[in-house]
Order: sequence, then structure tokens, then C-alpha cells
Amino acid sequence: MVMYQLALQATIALAIPLIEGFEGVETNAYVDNVGVPTICAGMTRYPDGSPVRIGDKCSRPVCRAYLQTMIEEKYIPKLMNIPGWERLGKCRRAALVSFAWNLGPNFYGRDGFESISEVLRAGAKNPEEYRRMPEVLGLYTKAKGVELEGLKIRRAEEGRVWSREDDGEMIFSCSIATFLQKAPISSRYLSSEGRQGIEPGETIEVVAADSLPASPYQWITIKGSGERWTVYQPHWLVKAEGEEVEPVEGGPIDWSNFNQRITKYLTVGEVLQWDSRRRPSNGSKEEEEIISLAKQFDLIREAWGGPIGVVSGYRPDAVNREVGGVAASYHIRGMALDVYPVGESCKAFHKWLSRRWTGGLGDGCSRGFVHIDTRDEGRFAPRADARPCCVWSY
Repeated sequence: MVMYQLALQATIALAIPLIEGFEGVETNAYVDNVGVPTICAGMTRYPDGSPVRIGDKCSRPVCRAYLQTMIEEKYIPKLMNIPGWERLGKCRRAALVSFAWNLGPNFYGRDGFESISEVLRAGAKNPEEYRRMPEVLGLYTKAKGVELEGLKIRRAEEGRVWSREDDGEMIFSCSIATFLQKAPISSRYLSSEGRQGIEPGETIEVVAADSLPASPYQWITIKGSGERWTVYQPHWLVKAEGEEVEPVEGGPIDWSNFNQRITKYLTVGEVLQWDSRRRPSNGSKEEEEIISLAKQFDLIREAWGGPIGVVSGYRPDAVNREVGGVAASYHIRGMALDVYPVGESCKAFHKWLSRRWTGGLGDGCSRGFVHIDTRDEGRFAPRADARPCCVWSY
């Protein structure tokens, strides 16, 4: 419940300024262009259901509180019935909240809303279909049959907010003979229909990726077909769209570019697991923790002397809840990575790291990874004279 509330608040925090920016905030009741008494950000009724009356007054803080209550209690419960809502990130949810505030929370599936309903329905099955949303939003710019410039601007902005969560396309290149699988379990437990062999050098185009907590497996969505499979991450190399950007000490990080390097050895894509819903805000505490952890990762990488892969990184509350992560997970704070030594023994790596890491250390080698987190100011100690503050096995 706590994680749900945090995820809800993240959506509302984005939706409120979007709505207020287009509706305006009127603290004195007025008659709108269709003759209905209105106040605050376009409210015609208060959260308790009573109608707005001419002569009513509200302060701006009260208006914002009303708006938040209305979104939380009257709008989001209805929007949650949209297929795929649970997999949308805060940006796409906020865009739909703004759309619903303007045109009503029950728009999905209703007459006149066939186009947006079809995109939402199709996108729930194949995320590639969601790319049509900005164009489709542009169809809803009329009031009483008259196209309004203000609605054109609003729909365009909602489309831009929606597109912030477009993961782009990724190329998954097979490095070790492996399988595409219909379940995140050992391939020996799957029938021939439940797995598809892939040889080294083969590539697949992917439009969405969803990592799993405490697991080296990842769900992917294939471009074009929309088929969903799981892959065993250590058997693949991932390349995202866009140019690789080297880190700049103290400079801003472009969390929308999966190829942006946070530090010498760690990219945005690896930390976010190629999932744009996970992007932290610049200047946030989570970003600060991720950067600090990335610097420790580089120290480990330099001392180990070989490449280290990442199977899980930052998971904001909403995503953590969706994938079934532990409520108190350090991944939520940007303080944890699940890693593995590329082409080397996981057990040997864990043993080596257990004498050099002072934070939390989880032995997930039976699953193919080692968990590290920076609790209690965890850090890398190169002299092999340290011990973790907390250890466990998966």
C-alpha cells in the first residue's frame, strides 16, 4: 500500500502542473463558456460532490488540494480500468490524467473515443503501438465541433509528456548460445514450444525491456510482432539507439539516453535496465545515490580487471511494485546493483568481493548474480581487509 501511494503521488505530481498550466487557477468562482459555475483548475464540483456556486472563493493552496483529491479519488480509480495501466510509468499516466480532466475519466471505450481506446488496447499487448499516441491525441482538439487552438497546444504537450517514456529500439546481440523463453526459468524445464534457440552473433530488435527483481532474466518485447519472451541477460549484449556520451565530471546526466555513461564503466541503460519509466529526476536524491554507487562500481571493475555485467539497477517505487520487488529494497533508492563477472565464475567473484565490500552483499550466484548496495556508507576497499555490513543468500 505504501509503494502504491508513492507511485500514485509521482503521477499526481506530474499531472497537477500539467492541468493547472492549461486550465489556469481561478480562486473566485466564474461562469465558464458553457454556462457552468467553475472554480480553481476548471472544477464544477467539489470533491464531496457539491456544485460550485457563483460567489465561492478558494485560496490557491486549497485549489491544489482539491485538484489532488479529485485526481486521486475520482479520476485514477476509473483510469485504472484501462488495459495496461499498471505497466505505464508516471509520465504516461500523467498525460492520461490531464486528458481525462479535460474530457472525463470514463473516456476509455466510449463513443467518440475509439481511436485513443484502440491505441491503449493495442499498446497493452504490444508497447510499440503506444508510439501512435501523440498523433492520436491530436484528434481530440474540438469543443462543440469547433477546433480550438488551446486544445491543440494541450494535446501536443500531453503527447510530449507521453513520449518521454518511449524506450526507442534496442539491439540484443547473442554472445553465448541461448534461448528465447516463455518463462524466466531454466530452459531445461521448457518444452520446444516454450523456448527458441539462438546462436552467438544473432540479433533481435527489441522495443521494451522489463527486468525482474533478484533474477538475471528479463522480459523483452520483439519489434514488429509484439511477442514477449524472457532472456537470460548474461548471454546477451545490448545496444540502444543514440550516440554514446562520455561522462562529464559534475555535469548533468541525460537519463533519456541509454548510451550516456554515468561513469567510465556504467551506462544509463544498464542502471535503468533499458526502461525509461525508471529515469530519476536530475538533482534528486536517487540520482545522487546512483552516481555514488556508479563510482564504487568503477572501483570494483578496475580492481577485478575484467568486464562486469548488470542485471538489475534502479527501480522506482511504481516499477518495483509492478515487478514484485521487496518493499524496502535498496534498488528503490538507487543504492543497489545486481552484477555478474562476464565470462568468469560468479562464486569466485563473490568470494573476492566479500573481502573488499563494506555495504550489503547478497550471494545470488545460484541465479547468476551478486547483489551489492551502499547501505551504511558501503564502499569498495581494495586491500581485501573489509567485510560486508550485511550478508545473505538468495
